[in-house]
Amino acid sequence: MSNGSPPARRRPTSGTPSGGGSPSGGTGSRPAARRPSTGAAPGRPAPASASPRLMCVAGPKAGEEFTLEDGEYVIGRATDNPICIPDTSVSRKHVMVRKLGTGWAVSDLGSGNGTMVNGDVISDETPLANGDVITLGDTELRFEDVANSTMNISAPPSGSRPRPSTSGSRGSGDRPGVPPRPPPRTEGGRVRSSRATAATPPSPEVLKKKMRIKLAAAGVVVVLFAGLGLVRMNVNRNQAVELAKAMETKARRDALSALFQDAKNLVREGKWIEAQAKLEELQAQAPDYPGVTDYLGHAEREIPIQRSLEEARAALGKNELGKASAALAKTGKTQFLDEPVRQLKRDLAAAASKRTVAARAALDSSQYDEAKAITDDVLVAVPDYRDAKLINEAAVQSITQRDAPRPVIQGPAPKPWEPAVDRFRDGDTSGAVAILNACMARTPQCKKLLAQINEFSNLYKKLEDLDAKNLTKLLALDKDITDGRPSKMARNAGTRAATIFYKGASAAKAAGQWGRAMEYARRALQADSGHAGATNIISEMKTKAKDLYLSAYSIKDSAPEDALPKFKDVVAMTPPDDEYHQKAQTWVEKLSR
Repeated sequence: MSNGSPPARRRPTSGTPSGGGSPSGGTGSRPAARRPSTGAAPGRPAPASASPRLMCVAGPKAGEEFTLEDGEYVIGRATDNPICIPDTSVSRKHVMVRKLGTGWAVSDLGSGNGTMVNGDVISDETPLANGDVITLGDTELRFEDVANSTMNISAPPSGSRPRPSTSGSRGSGDRPGVPPRPPPRTEGGRVRSSRATAATPPSPEVLKKKMRIKLAAAGVVVVLFAGLGLVRMNVNRNQAVELAKAMETKARRDALSALFQDAKNLVREGKWIEAQAKLEELQAQAPDYPGVTDYLGHAEREIPIQRSLEEARAALGKNELGKASAALAKTGKTQFLDEPVRQLKRDLAAAASKRTVAARAALDSSQYDEAKAITDDVLVAVPDYRDAKLINEAAVQSITQRDAPRPVIQGPAPKPWEPAVDRFRDGDTSGAVAILNACMARTPQCKKLLAQINEFSNLYKKLEDLDAKNLTKLLALDKDITDGRPSKMARNAGTRAATIFYKGASAAKAAGQWGRAMEYARRALQADSGHAGATNIISEMKTKAKDLYLSAYSIKDSAPEDALPKFKDVVAMTPPDDEYHQKAQTWVEKLSR
């Protein structure tokens, strides 16, 4: 019967029994163990050997990792930093990562582009959690600290929960947590049976009361469900609005970041004018965007330099070396375009050398005006270019002689080879050869001169490769052809020969071979009477000859065998009309007896 059985027991809500049962029993819900965030299996602690580290996930050092020990680490573009990031968008001293208690924190060091952690700009020192991403310009570093970010909370030990006894041998008062069975009802001092109690129908008032309670409860339930529905609708609506705002913010941030990246890419290519347009567009959309003001300041300084470089390149493409040099001079000091400036200077020097070769070819082919125009332009760009100077001087002299009125000579008719000699002296070997071919059958002198001019021409074509011996031969041929009146071509050969002889004189002087040094210096002056270096060596040799003579004279009696070589050197170092030459020659004859 219903009144004869004890009331049902309520199960405890937690895994621990409500009464005095065993703490290990129970089949109810158990508190869940916390799982590690990353890097460890659920319910297991992270390995103790895992050290904190920074993983580079974007930028020039993508894929590299930096292990963090105790202390602090400065990160930036400077090579003396503990962690160096060779990224132009990263400042020299950008951020500092340091140990803070049992964890790590990051702080910005006043960088130009600012620092973000998980997309948010930081201004103060910010603690780092496992998986946080630090953004420095174009570089991203992910912080990994598995050991310190893992929590291990074990679940309580499992076991059987005490269950209520189903046997009838134990009363309700013996079961813990079960209230005692109520006493039987009485009627008029007698105990009513449970069947009698059950057979008594409830009164109408009781039924109405129960119905009102049920209806009220149903209404409360309906109201609660309706309220919950409205709350859920409002929550969903607010979440949708927040999500839309977040997506809009992210899209705008991504668009700004892409625009900034485009501008920085243009900067790396040296296209400051195009980069400035991107940066101004970005500043109009986000006036406080980190780093934009600095880049715009750089653009104001670098754009004039870029324009000068473009002007110089255009002039160089047209072989206008003087104009290119003037544009290049306007570049001034630059912070970002050093390499393009240096490259353009190298290109200008190469173009000057190439144009000088073209001027030499024009001069050899009697195109004097073109040779002068080319070298004039080269000398504007490179004023100290010696070869261009020599060609320019020769061209000017040739133009002067060509344009000067020729005097009318009254007298006997010229010899048939003399016009050929005049053509040869002016550098017109082809015209000279034509005249000599016409007269060689009648006059032996024409035939002789023709052979000499052909030999001269063959040597002159290899002028740059001739040694001292062949250069001397070339000058001797010129002297024979022109009867001692040097031609224009002989001046070029003489300049080269003088340079070679001067080098020999300098080497002999350094080796103490005074006579040889004097001989080479004299040959240099014979080839080029205005050679300053050879003139200086001869002057020094005269002074040295005097000192050497006095030294030999002082030992001529005590050590004649040592004095004799010195007197011979004095004779070799001085010309025959020199005072010490004659005196030294006298003592050489006396000591040689």
